[in-house]
Amino acid sequence: MANLVEIARKTNEWTVKNVDGMELIFSPRLSELDFVTHAFTTRLGGETKAPFDSFNLGGSVGDDETKRDAINNRMRLCNALSVDFSNLFVPGQVHSRNVEIVREREHMPDLKGVDGLLTEKNATPLLLHFADCVPVMVVETRKKLIGIFHAGWRGTAASIVSHGVERMVKEMGGDPRNMVGAVGPAIGPCCYPTSDDVARALSETVSTGPDGLIGRNGNQPAPDLKAFNALQLLECGVEQVDVSNFCTACNPGMFYSHRQSGGTTGRQGAMIALRGV
Repeated sequence: MANLVEIARKTNEWTVKNVDGMELIFSPRLSELDFVTHAFTTRLGGETKAPFDSFNLGGSVGDDETKRDAINNRMRLCNALSVDFSNLFVPGQVHSRNVEIVREREHMPDLKGVDGLLTEKNATPLLLHFADCVPVMVVETRKKLIGIFHAGWRGTAASIVSHGVERMVKEMGGDPRNMVGAVGPAIGPCCYPTSDDVARALSETVSTGPDGLIGRNGNQPAPDLKAFNALQLLECGVEQVDVSNFCTACNPGMFYSHRQSGGTTGRQGAMIALRGV
């Protein structure tokens, strides 16, 4: 079982591309799947004014001009990835473990308090926002199911990705042995000193044990949130997990970081969609 921790902690160098002026990041493993479109954005490539410069996607920060600009940036991203902006789903994230399945828009539940989305519908892009929290994507390759999750420490402590995988299995017919996970750019343990209570809550989410997942930063524990989410996926039976090596707080010129900025910052995004046929 200790080997799972080693796998969860292993990070990979992800691809960075300039797409229509936007600096976007792609998981090498997800890029191998020809039926999926995905991207993790950076803060680079837009015209949003400071301190939210320059490619903010978050509609809950800044003044009305900043919020209008976020909508325009979402449209630019959809156009660059050749997905339909009118089909875009964006939940109102609250650091929960709430996950909803996206099917027909007219029958959708309220997405205001939701931090994870699943779908089996083609040409239905799903977008979540981040500024240090962990973006996680899961693709079921045989049934062609996708999921995306916002996992800050609260969502990670509530095992949102495990909950999402469970719903993909029980309600959508997925098999974790056919799933691929991608854990995107997020704050690393190098920049994430936290409390003993937080470390304890995270430790309780994995049966393998937290050894190797929580370091020290001065006198405080420093958990590896990306590795915790990767290990949760592995313990669910997901056999392939691709973890980004980017720390958002270490790279404030490239990423929005809530902690590094002192709390005033924009939001990068993670978008995934099944290609239309």
